[in-house]
Amino acid sequence: ATAGKQADQASIDRQAADRDLERYQRGFDGGAVAQVDLARARDTLKKADIELQNAQREGGLKGEVAQLDARNKRLLADRQRAVVMEVQRQVDALTLRAPFDGQVGQVQAVQHTQLAANAPVLSVVDLSRFEVEIKVPESFARDLGIGMPAELTSGAGKPYPGEIGAVSPEVVNGEVTARIRFTAAQPEGLRQNQRLSARVLLGTRKNVLKVERGPFVEQSGGRYAYVMDGRTAIRRPVQLGLSSLGEVEIRSGLQPGDRVVVSGSDLFGDAQRVTISR
Repeated sequence: ATAGKQADQASIDRQAADRDLERYQRGFDGGAVAQVDLARARDTLKKADIELQNAQREGGLKGEVAQLDARNKRLLADRQRAVVMEVQRQVDALTLRAPFDGQVGQVQAVQHTQLAANAPVLSVVDLSRFEVEIKVPESFARDLGIGMPAELTSGAGKPYPGEIGAVSPEVVNGEVTARIRFTAAQPEGLRQNQRLSARVLLGTRKNVLKVERGPFVEQSGGRYAYVMDGRTAIRRPVQLGLSSLGEVEIRSGLQPGDRVVVSGSDLFGDAQRVTISR
């Protein structure tokens, strides 16, 4: 602003000096003004020209300086905005966001402690998509398959339909882990780690020969059974089919009416005939 004001003042002084020179020139031509006064007026005009040029040059330099200063300040402001954005990004990165809506389950980190990268902090439970984990005896595991129908019951409530969603490929302590998911609306008020009763339908058979399930099913891989003939138990090869918790299907080796030793046959060893005394 000061440089512009000085340039305006120098321009006004130059115009005034130019008018004075014209007046002195007319007076000199009429013989009323001495030559020395005319020369002085010319010198004043030249001085005004120089001052105007210097004022304009100084104004230009100051303008360039102001533009450079404004550019530097814009760059500084941009840098500070970038710093703020980076800090905001770091703050946002500290906010944990689950990929789904749910409820906090277990908190695995202690307040005000430093955690390693990718360390677990807490678990989030999706209350709308519960699955039930079951342990299945190894003898039933070969019959399990994904998609098999199941039935889940909570306490004395009504049963809810489900299906096998996953089966573990390994056996641990004689058991196989499987997961059952609900195929319809799940019961209200379920909680994580809550116990439910599960029933899996491995298959359906009609008009089959069946006996009570007992330890003989696990003995010798279920290939033999002891059949009573009077007071003698005779070892007979059999072929088993589907089984439930209480019954097992007999595909071959037995006839309707046969009396089978379903428990205690482990005491017989591999004897072909055992006499039973009362």
